[in-house]
Amino acid sequence: MKSKSIGSFFLVLTLVAGIATIVPSAFADHMKVDVTMPTGSGSPEQECVATNSCYDPAEVIIDVGGEVTWINADSGVSNFHTATSGQPGDGDAGALFNSDLLQQNGKFSYKFEEAGTYNYFCMVHPWMTGVVTVQEAMAEEEGGTEEGGAMEEQETYASGMSADGSVHVSIESGVPTAGEAMSIKVTFTDADGNIVEHVNYDISAMQDGTEVLSESAAHAMSEPGIHVTDPLSSDSPVDVQVTILGIGFPGEEASWTGPKGDVVSLQVVPEFGTIAALVLAISIVSIIAITAKTRVIPKL
Repeated sequence: MKSKSIGSFFLVLTLVAGIATIVPSAFADHMKVDVTMPTGSGSPEQECVATNSCYDPAEVIIDVGGEVTWINADSGVSNFHTATSGQPGDGDAGALFNSDLLQQNGKFSYKFEEAGTYNYFCMVHPWMTGVVTVQEAMAEEEGGTEEGGAMEEQETYASGMSADGSVHVSIESGVPTAGEAMSIKVTFTDADGNIVEHVNYDISAMQDGTEVLSESAAHAMSEPGIHVTDPLSSDSPVDVQVTILGIGFPGEEASWTGPKGDVVSLQVVPEFGTIAALVLAISIVSIIAITAKTRVIPKL
């Protein structure tokens, strides 16, 4: 009888551990974001000037300690660019960061150690502007679970694949919460789980029939693409569509490979609480059943 009681106790521990694995870690890795300089961004007549997308994306949000990498993907005539902190006309004197001139396919990375809003521009083409918003890591989020003075942000995951199965699309996002924007991290892998580089894609998201995200000609290199929705109107599921445009450098569509035009539909569902409650309910029922079967009455 005693051994059966001990067995029930270890079952409880096992079930509790199972529930704990559902809770997201409060110490998630800092984000890394890639920003590209697309073909033609060095010309003031290009469409990107009107849409403020000569840095793509022009606005990014990362945690303190996060890193932004700028990639010059411009194959146009005037294709030398910089990423220099400040406003056009400031020059590089006293700039927090300055890439100097980047040739085509050149890269420059900077790690942001303090929260704040950081404007930047291209010293060669002043119409090219962008902004990096750096937020406190472990920032308090509504709907999180407080532990050790910090708030744990709940996350959801969904995945799908292209029609030919060659490209798997995975998204990691926050839980839909009314009044809050939701971040969506998009990762592309092959059938073996390896990262697929230089994926060009469109992404959109709908909630309750309203479009909350629409970005065209996004480009994911070796790092996931990061996108942020408009503030959501409810806690309802969010339907995400990723359209794979092809694999290759931006502006070189003729040489793109892989699936083209495939639409991968995914849904972000606020299911965390439901799953945890279900597991907890099953745990309690199991414990009661075992206790009744062994006729062991726990002492209060």
